[in-house]
Amino acid sequence: MSIEFFISRTWRYLSILAFILVLLFTYRGLPDTTAVHFGPNGRGDGFLPKNEVFYLFGTVMFVFNILSILLANSVKRVPATAFAWIPNKVWLKEGEQLKVAIVNWLNFLPAIVNTFLLLILRALLILNDERTYKTDYSYLLVLGITLITAWLFYLPIKLLFTSPKIEVEED
Repeated sequence: MSIEFFISRTWRYLSILAFILVLLFTYRGLPDTTAVHFGPNGRGDGFLPKNEVFYLFGTVMFVFNILSILLANSVKRVPATAFAWIPNKVWLKEGEQLKVAIVNWLNFLPAIVNTFLLLILRALLILNDERTYKTDYSYLLVLGITLITAWLFYLPIKLLFTSPKIEVEED
C-alpha cells in the first residue's frame, strides 16, 4: 500500500465522518430561519429554513461522493492503451500503477470537497450565532481555490516528473 493510497482513503473517510458530525451539530445550533446570504454590513439578508440547509448540504455531499466513487471505479476498467496521450511513456508500461495513481487522485477530490463543505457549515453556524461578531470568512474562498488548484495540478505533475516503480520479474 502506498502512502498516497493511505492518505487519500483516510482523508476521504475521515472527512465524511467529520462532515456528518458537523452537519448534525450545525443543524442543532442553527436558528429556525437561517441566514445564508449576508449583506455588506454583515447582517443576513437571505434566509432559508434550517431543515433546507441541512438537506441541501447533506445531498450535495452524498451525491458528490457517490459520483466520485462511480468515476473512480470506471477508471479501473479503462484499458491502459486509452492513456497513450500521456507524455511520460514509462507510465504506459505499468498500466495498473497508472490506474491506481489516477484513482488515488480522484479520491482526493471528494476529500477536499467534504473538508471545504465542513468549513462552510462551521462558518454558517458561527455567522448565525448572535453572540459572535466575526463576519470575515473570505479566507474560505482562497482556501477552496488553493485546494482545488493543488488537486488539479497534482496528477499532471506526478505523471510528468515521476516514474512508476518498475517490477522486475525474477526467474
